Amino acid sequence: MALEQLALDVLHVVPTGQAWHKTRALSPAKDRVAMAQLAFRSNSLQERYSGKIVVDDREAQRTGPSYTIDTVTEIERLYPKAKLFLIIGQDQALAFERWKEPEQIVQKAQVVIACREMDLHTPSAPDLPAVKPSVLRDAIDLNCPLMPISATEVRAFIHQGLDVSQLVPELVLHYIQQQGLYANNT
Repeated sequence: MALEQLALDVLHVVPTGQAWHKTRALSPAKDRVAMAQLAFRSNSLQERYSGKIVVDDREAQRTGPSYTIDTVTEIERLYPKAKLFLIIGQDQALAFERWKEPEQIVQKAQVVIACREMDLHTPSAPDLPAVKPSVLRDAIDLNCPLMPISATEVRAFIHQGLDVSQLVPELVLHYIQQQGLYANNT
């Protein structure tokens, strides 16, 4: 887990607010924040990492598009003497040069890439380069189990009425069902 590998004092889990780069409609930010809170509420996580994991809703509270540079800058102000790490997925690493102010982000935070098995030529990633962008040459690869499935695929499975109980924490799955999320592929 990132907390141990990076020797973090605290891990801020920041669900995106209004994603500037998404063309499809997202589930409401309040639901994404609630699901993150539920995902990190398990007893084993609570006991092991008590007080070290914070679901941070700052992006969900913002109006307008959410940009990582703004979030990193705010967290830098919150912890002025801390070394900051920004953990992103492999798909986002491949698109990182298109983010707002990527050079500023890497100056403020050490980028860490959580990899998952992915086909770079899927419809969801048709124009991504096959290698990390040069701005991420100093990025750290997180040593974690490869995730064989994406959130996009989980949403599609739910939309199709397929069982995702082995892919999603139980509390999160109950929330999704109660709120009727992703039934219409949102």
